Amino acid sequence: MGALVYVTGQDVGLRTTALDATGAPATGTLAVSVAVTDPTGATTTPAAADGGGGLYTAVVPAVAAPGVWRYRWTATAAGVNWADEGQFQVRPPGIEQVVDLASVKAHLNINDSRQDDELQGFILAAGDLTRNVVGPILPETHTEWHNGGSRTLTLDWLPLGSVQSVTEYIAATSWPLTEQPLGTSTDAYGYTVDVDTGQITRRAVGDAVPFPYGIKNVCVVYTAGRGGVSPWAVRLGALELIRHLWQLTQQGGRPQFGGADLDSGAGAVPSGFALPNRVLELWKPAKREPGIA
Repeated sequence: MGALVYVTGQDVGLRTTALDATGAPATGTLAVSVAVTDPTGATTTPAAADGGGGLYTAVVPAVAAPGVWRYRWTATAAGVNWADEGQFQVRPPGIEQVVDLASVKAHLNINDSRQDDELQGFILAAGDLTRNVVGPILPETHTEWHNGGSRTLTLDWLPLGSVQSVTEYIAATSWPLTEQPLGTSTDAYGYTVDVDTGQITRRAVGDAVPFPYGIKNVCVVYTAGRGGVSPWAVRLGALELIRHLWQLTQQGGRPQFGGADLDSGAGAVPSGFALPNRVLELWKPAKREPGIA
């Protein structure tokens, strides 16, 4: 195996050493195969190449499906019945990272490339946590179903970029609504949007009226994100989070920058994870409302 996390479209090399019953590398004429199962459940059997001394390799070409890929090696011969299993990760294309590898290495004062692959895993993890606290940076489309009965509904993901559609359902009938800002209302099937709060208010010729009563009978399609622009405080918070995690896992026992109050203190965030207070302070101006999504 090479990288810790692969990218869609990349070839993935597998390798193993087949063993005999004594635990020594199996030699002689072996029947060796590897079965690879992608995240959708489809299985392929790339050709296994004999590298000598019990070593076998195979290549999974141009992995397409993001997620966990599993593989199983088997080797059989006279006196040999051996198997081994493993897995590798493929990340989806265009995933939000917030910070780049070069910036992380500069922040950690790392000047070589020996740990680049491991650092990439920290970047991906920090991106997930950043998105959960401050919302997405890159534009992303969401489809949400909300309960009717109230005049206003609140979308899960902020910041809100734009609303593509609002549709309410009464029994088997769908009723598309149109955005009708106050002063321009034209009929009884309108809504207004508060971009700052992510709230949508049902309107009938300008007046606020309830959405029809029902369970998950109002569908909203919208775009959330910051248009690809990451605030500097958010970016620095992500770098500090990576630094914090890196020191905890790679530099155990080393004194922490800023003391325990900033590094080891933790606060509540929407996902339920604990984050250093230093990071939460940096993210505070951009923090989205907690406990929604």
